[in-house]
Amino acid sequence: MLCLRRNKLALSTSKRYIMDELPISEETPLKYPKAVWLIVLCEMCERFSYFGLKTVLVLYLTKILMYTGDESTIIYHSFVFISYLMPVFGAILADTYWGKYKTIVVLSLVYVLGNIALTASSILDTLLSQRCIALFGLLLISTGTGGIKPCVYSFGGDQFVLPKQQRIFQQYSTRFVLAMGIGALISSYLTPEFRVNFHCYGRNSCYPLSFGVPALLMITAIIFIVSGRRLYVNKPPDKNGIFRTMGCIFYALRNKWSSSVARSQHWLDCARAKYTETEVSETKAVLGVTTALMAFPIFWALYEQQSSRWTLQATIMKGRLDYLDWTIKPDQMQMIIPLFGMAFLVLFDLILYPLLSKIGIKTALQKLALAEMFAVVAFAIAAVLQFKIFGESTVVSSGEGQINIYNGFDCNVSLDSPFLNVDGIDAFSMTKVKYSPVVKEDLFKVLVTFDDSCSGVRSGYQLNTTVTVVEGKVVSYFLTRIDEDMIILNRIGEHDDLSKPKNGYPILRLLNDFMTFDNDVQLVTNQKTYQLSTTFTDFQVVEHGKYNVTGNGDVLLENVQLIPATIYTLMMQRNGAKTDIRLFYTDQGNYLHILWQIPQFFFMVMADSIFVVYTMEFVFSEAPQNMKSVLLAVNCFTVSAGNLVVVIISAISLKNQAHEYILYCFLMLANVVLTVYLSVTYNKKILKRKELQLKKSDVTYIF
Repeated sequence: MLCLRRNKLALSTSKRYIMDELPISEETPLKYPKAVWLIVLCEMCERFSYFGLKTVLVLYLTKILMYTGDESTIIYHSFVFISYLMPVFGAILADTYWGKYKTIVVLSLVYVLGNIALTASSILDTLLSQRCIALFGLLLISTGTGGIKPCVYSFGGDQFVLPKQQRIFQQYSTRFVLAMGIGALISSYLTPEFRVNFHCYGRNSCYPLSFGVPALLMITAIIFIVSGRRLYVNKPPDKNGIFRTMGCIFYALRNKWSSSVARSQHWLDCARAKYTETEVSETKAVLGVTTALMAFPIFWALYEQQSSRWTLQATIMKGRLDYLDWTIKPDQMQMIIPLFGMAFLVLFDLILYPLLSKIGIKTALQKLALAEMFAVVAFAIAAVLQFKIFGESTVVSSGEGQINIYNGFDCNVSLDSPFLNVDGIDAFSMTKVKYSPVVKEDLFKVLVTFDDSCSGVRSGYQLNTTVTVVEGKVVSYFLTRIDEDMIILNRIGEHDDLSKPKNGYPILRLLNDFMTFDNDVQLVTNQKTYQLSTTFTDFQVVEHGKYNVTGNGDVLLENVQLIPATIYTLMMQRNGAKTDIRLFYTDQGNYLHILWQIPQFFFMVMADSIFVVYTMEFVFSEAPQNMKSVLLAVNCFTVSAGNLVVVIISAISLKNQAHEYILYCFLMLANVVLTVYLSVTYNKKILKRKELQLKKSDVTYIF
């Protein structure tokens, strides 16, 4: 719920301005317009459609379209970027050319075509076709939802006679917001259930249903809005409003250098030769609001990641609730947004806002700075949680090196080296040795002696070999055989890359004896199979979960639990008549419950509940009457700009997601300073304008 929601407070704040514009009638109160119910139902269906597809979108991009986490984040936020860029064009179409009704109907049809295209992409089998059609569908959806965003609420407002119906108009505002919340809440629960609990087209998920139901709801929304076409009040568009404002700005700029305007006056006063006092004053108000809107995009950059980065974070957390016999899906955590949002909307009006007024936080911009601080807290919690999930990491200082030696034999071996402090390794085990090399790479001789109990190793066998210690690196060796008569201490690659994937998945490598398995070692679950390389390779990224390990078709190890952000080494070797297999892990992560995300959602939704209300109040109350729709659309554009910030930072692709969260914390803190500065300077401008206005006339209200 973003641009056109929770308007109750904004509208009540601006009541005095509406009252000044229209004379109060003493006639009998008019009835509640029946057509408004159709508009409210239309909005509820549209919000179901938008939030339904948005809830599962990131997982669709990663799981089905096989984009990486960074690529999925970029696509998701590009989609939201366009969705909140298009309100500017939708507002211009509605207020200047087509009118609100025609704009809503035409762009809703574009919206439905996008829904159909996205659903079709989830049915296809060819990855390239899926990707192309899905991206095209997302473009159509973002165009449609963005275009109607500034129109639906204001079209409902046109059905009332103001100020005579002011009271029931405020009822409409409340119902409109609740309809949005209900649509978002239901869809954010149902679409993940459709995705997981239904299987279609041979897959273990059903994205066609997750996208198809929102498409049907959008068709229903069009039916609702069209069915009332004979009942609506259709106010004609004002074809000159926005052009007068733009003309005033360009005329003032053109004449700025040639006019003799005093320094104490505003540069827009250069337009007084052509434009009236009212037009110049309204243009000043427009520029003042637009300047203040510069502080909004960073907040939306943080807010929108609840559906992208935070959903990806939830994929590496466990959601099982045994006492309810239910598993919370990663994308279902977004239910918290509308659920908490509706609760905070009521509680803040009753408790928080009166309390803030008592301690001197009264203006809209001051309250926006408070909301931004809540967002900082939310992302700080997300960063701490990410660090906790990723757990420990091996750190080798620049002054030392480490070697890991894996013993593939079913007997103890002793290691003798004149410089390395190492005694021996137990049967089918491993040891770690640290040493401070004199140079960047030091080579050491090692004598390996085998216990007499070793299968397939002759009594008294010794292996003379060498190991290399690399400064600042971990080098692994595997003691194994390459044929019946040859035993080696094999170096595994140049050195171990122990950096954990940004998505938090575990990584695994296979060590085997070259003879037992014919390139057919697999990790197997009911849903996924990973083919493991039987040659010494780098670590392989796999999803967390329970697996069976199979080799040449036989189950070698059952119910192996791989947890997130953990580094695994699977060692396999034939010793005599048996195959030994063991799983080692280092740098263990933590498999936390998904409910640990609640605190970060709590603070983020608190921030949003304040931010949305007071951005609407600020823009609605400060904007001139003929520019309210356009400036509300510009307010939506700040959401678009925020998503562009996420796209840019995701493209940079910091290796550690927690570090990215910390970066957003610092950006938001800087933005808090900017918002506080703007609140001070804007209030000074307001006081100055009031003083000038009182000198020129006896008009009480300025805006």
